[in-house]
Amino acid sequence: MTVIAMTKEMGSLGTYIAMEVAKRLGYEFVRQDIIREAAREFEVPEEALVRAVEERPGFFERLGQGSRKQFIFVAAEVFDFAAKGSAVIMGRFSTLLLRPVSHVLTVRVCAPLELRARRVMERHAIARGPALKMIQAYEAGVLARAREFFGVDWRDPLQYDLTVNTERVSLETGADQVLRLLERPEFRPTDASRRMLADLHLAARVRAVLKAQAETTRLDVDVRGEAGRVTLAGTVASAREREAAERVARGAPGVQDVSNHLVATVIPIR
Repeated sequence: MTVIAMTKEMGSLGTYIAMEVAKRLGYEFVRQDIIREAAREFEVPEEALVRAVEERPGFFERLGQGSRKQFIFVAAEVFDFAAKGSAVIMGRFSTLLLRPVSHVLTVRVCAPLELRARRVMERHAIARGPALKMIQAYEAGVLARAREFFGVDWRDPLQYDLTVNTERVSLETGADQVLRLLERPEFRPTDASRRMLADLHLAARVRAVLKAQAETTRLDVDVRGEAGRVTLAGTVASAREREAAERVARGAPGVQDVSNHLVATVIPIR
């Protein structure tokens, strides 16, 4: 059930390191599959899902809940792939989503900006200016989304178990570092870590199901999972919404019972 979650700066070679690690372990390399599966399951355009995790929100988007809804769909797929185990998951905020699980190794790959710009110039056959704009636009988007969804700076090394700088470390050596750390006992699955992943997976799946249904899509409630039991908490506008949330949650895969602590509040008309 071991899982490696990785993120990377554009031009850092992080994707190649992740693919090399997956190849050596015989693991599944997961990246585009997350967006593809979320789009298929929740009937959302892939472009909308990518924007929700890679692009800075516009003014009107900040006024609504559209990006958070798309992110919840993406998060559900991240947990689906993690629950299967034996996977290297690249990006899609998998490192931040899966960090609470002790047997998930989280890795960030980085490099100095000028070096990354040269790599992007070579890969896309473009000049330095456009390469820098491409990098800066992508990373400004990821930075904004990490703050929006997690309240953290994705560049913070404390968010990761390992940071690999490819300025002086080759692709092969970077993969070696990941694999050596993975062998340490701290990252071996335990009963507790398996339960943690299962509980987070269940909660993520219920959040996605609630957002996917028309009658509950506007609700923003707290969802917790524990051993097949889901707890709903927060406030809703009516008893009807409270009942709908429980009904939809009970129909989600893996849910054995629902404890409904939602409070229906009525705003007085003045």
